Amino acid sequence: MELKVVCNCGQKYKFDVEPVNGRMPVSVNCPVCGVDGTSAANGIIAQTFSSQLPQIPVAMAIPAAIAAPVGGLRINHTTPAASNSPPPLSSPPRPAPIRPATPVVQNVKPVNEFNMGLGILGAVLGAGLGAGLMYGFFLLADFRFPLMGTGIGALTGLGARILYKGTDMTLGIIAGSIALFATMGTLYLMFGDVAGMFILSMVVSVSFAYKIAG
Repeated sequence: MELKVVCNCGQKYKFDVEPVNGRMPVSVNCPVCGVDGTSAANGIIAQTFSSQLPQIPVAMAIPAAIAAPVGGLRINHTTPAASNSPPPLSSPPRPAPIRPATPVVQNVKPVNEFNMGLGILGAVLGAGLGAGLMYGFFLLADFRFPLMGTGIGALTGLGARILYKGTDMTLGIIAGSIALFATMGTLYLMFGDVAGMFILSMVVSVSFAYKIAG
C-alpha cells in the first residue's frame, strides 16, 4: 500500500509499504529534517484499516430477542458494537547516555612553596659575594675585571633564584635593584667619583640579575 506522510516541517513524502500486524515493519524519517515519521505512518495505517472494515447491522446479524416458553424467562442477546481501538503509541526514543564531565585540575602552587624574603636574602648574599670577588681581584691585581657587571648581576640573580626556589618578576626587579647598588658601590670603591663613567657595567649587571631571577 502507498502511504503519504506530512512532516511537521511541511515536507510531504510518500512510499510503498506492506504493514505487519497493522504497523510499520521499519522506521521512516523525513528526507528534509530527518524527524522520525514512523508514528504518523502507523496512524495512517490504522485509519486506513478501520475505514475498510465492513459495517454489519446489529439487527440483521442476530435477532434482537429469542422467545422463551410462556411464563419463562426472556433473555435478550445483543451484539456489542465493534470498537475501533486506537493504534498503540510508539515508544519514545531512548535518551543519549550522559557522559560525566571530566574534572579540570589546575596546577595550584602549594602554599609557602616560594618565599620572597628568602629570595631577597639570596640576592643580597649573591650581590655581596660578587662585589667582594670583584673588589678583591682589583686589590690583588690592581686591574679592573672587564666583566665585573656581569659577575655581580649573575651572582645576585642566581642567589635570589636558589633561595626563592623559582623565578618571579617582582623578585627579578628587586634583584636587579640590588645588583645595581652593589655594582655602583664596588665601582665607587675602585674609582671614586668617576665611577659614573662605567654606566654600561651597571646596565649589564641589572640585566643579568633580572633575567636570572625573573
